[in-house]
Amino acid sequence: MTSKKNNQKNKPHTPKENSTAVSFSVDKKLVVRLSFLIALISFLLYSNTLNHQFVLDDNSVINENHLTQGGVSSLKEIFSSSYREGYGNNENNLYRPLTKAMFAIEWSISKNNPHFHHLINILFFSLACVLLFHVLLKYTKINIFILLLTVLIFAAHPVHTEVVANIKSRDELSSMIFILLSLLALDRYLINNRTSMMMAMLACFSLALLSKESAIVFVALLPLFLHFFTKTPLKRTLKITGGALTVALVYIALHIKIIGSIGIKIIPVIDNSLLQSTSFFEQKATAIYILGKYLLLLLFPYPLSSDYSFNTIPMVTTIGHFGFLLALGVHLYLLYVAVKKWKEKNILSFCIFFYFITMALASNIFMLIGTHLAERLLFLPSVAFCLAFTCLLSKLFKFDIYDLRSGFINQKNKSILIITGIVFTLFTSKTFSRNKDWETDTTLFAKDIQTVPNSAHMLFYYANNLANQNTLDSLAPQERETRLLKAQKSINKALLLFDLFPDAHNVAGRIYYAQQNFPEAYKSYSRAMKMSPAIGMYHNNLGTSLFAMGKFDEAAIEFQKATELNKYDSEAQCNLGSAYGAMGETYKNKGDLSNATKMFRIAIENFKKATVINPNYKSAYQFVGITYKNLGDSINGQLFLDKAAKIKK
Repeated sequence: MTSKKNNQKNKPHTPKENSTAVSFSVDKKLVVRLSFLIALISFLLYSNTLNHQFVLDDNSVINENHLTQGGVSSLKEIFSSSYREGYGNNENNLYRPLTKAMFAIEWSISKNNPHFHHLINILFFSLACVLLFHVLLKYTKINIFILLLTVLIFAAHPVHTEVVANIKSRDELSSMIFILLSLLALDRYLINNRTSMMMAMLACFSLALLSKESAIVFVALLPLFLHFFTKTPLKRTLKITGGALTVALVYIALHIKIIGSIGIKIIPVIDNSLLQSTSFFEQKATAIYILGKYLLLLLFPYPLSSDYSFNTIPMVTTIGHFGFLLALGVHLYLLYVAVKKWKEKNILSFCIFFYFITMALASNIFMLIGTHLAERLLFLPSVAFCLAFTCLLSKLFKFDIYDLRSGFINQKNKSILIITGIVFTLFTSKTFSRNKDWETDTTLFAKDIQTVPNSAHMLFYYANNLANQNTLDSLAPQERETRLLKAQKSINKALLLFDLFPDAHNVAGRIYYAQQNFPEAYKSYSRAMKMSPAIGMYHNNLGTSLFAMGKFDEAAIEFQKATELNKYDSEAQCNLGSAYGAMGETYKNKGDLSNATKMFRIAIENFKKATVINPNYKSAYQFVGITYKNLGDSINGQLFLDKAAKIKK
């Protein structure tokens, strides 16, 4: 039963506020025990990802990234370059050096070990859940057991599987952890007014920004927390927020200095289909419709997918579109409730504003980003959903969430416990199941191609995985051809959906190449290269098809271009050596020993460059040795062949 005071009209219950004038304490031993419980459950929820491999974007940031593989020796360059610098298909638009530095350090500790990275991700997730519990406890002053349920629902929510199971999403985890630490430091500053705590808050915010750019929303979250949960005067609120804003501006200046701009200059339609809109209304109406889908994923996280890009969500072309009108109506109603309850400092008003603020950058309403929908973007915003869920449930069963003296296991709140228990169980089951899909690229793409069969990107991923050279080499001829035909069918469908897709044409070329249809491979590679001439990989692959057709001089031109576009591409460098080596053989067979010797020496020079880029490039050492022997230098030839023999594949 609520108190008589709480039943009076126009006098809603005001939560206890955080300031030096208000005392608040809880059983510290209980907090420690519950924190341990949260950490344990959070860890166990994702324990079945410990043996997973590198998946999806892990490749571009970790195991195929030259800088990450450089370990601690690459840290200086990591902090002075873009997020994906060191990977062939480089996108110079993101600056997340702290996250990438973590991967590099982990690589130094345990080289090429995805299991170690997964362990760190799970530990980070557990830490994030514990910190969330402490932040909510410090600020909201809600009954500790209601907050426990809130955090457990957050921990179990299936929409978080992408963040934890995909190593690359460490940026989301790290960003949230430092935002939460910033809020804890702010709490201490409000209590003791020590400048050191203010500096700690700003330092943690800086680390959040260096983890992921979207942490900039913290500048707006600060006054939100101060308004709802403290009695901080406006002047002091402005001072605190101003400090965070200053840090944000410094980060923006650093970002521009390193990257050259803010935001993504060229966003492919394949990644964000909002770019195919024919009008401002169509673009923003579809964005609002997608916001409705985000809410739906929070309410009913099924089915889940690693990709929602073109052509999975239809464009809103008319104002009468039901999905758009429903999403618009729901969001307007939420905004109405939030504004109406603002002065009362109602917890639901806080949740709504928290959700809107943290979703602002991902919404595509104010600016277009690199995707129109991704589950990982709900990681921080889902905090609002989980808190609102438990608070609304408490209100439904007339449980005073601000009753700090109330225990939990009693008749009064039995219904709350049962319902949250059911939701937690369902979420846990789905999370544990979805985790298994993220084990490898093969398991993930095979599952998600069923969920989003008309996603051009997923069809590309699926075909690319089927045409993986290492897998093809291990198969019997008939099984290999069946796999290639399956890949061809998938990539053809992707190109039918969206022809202006260079990566898909590149994969089509690889399939033709594997089928030894070199002229068709050349056509596909040429198509990819013409659409994206600045991608070194396309030039390298075009060169391989020319090489296979015996056009060594033309192949050398493409390989040279590939090395100029990507200084980390040891394969292109080695291929360049092979092209010159093949030209040397041609001259040698014609009896032109002078030109043959010249070509062989250029070949050796390029093979050696490949070994500098990748000291463990076995084939490059072998080719140096063979070419030296072709020159009659058996001593150096055997020296490099011996080096190759010592390298394990």
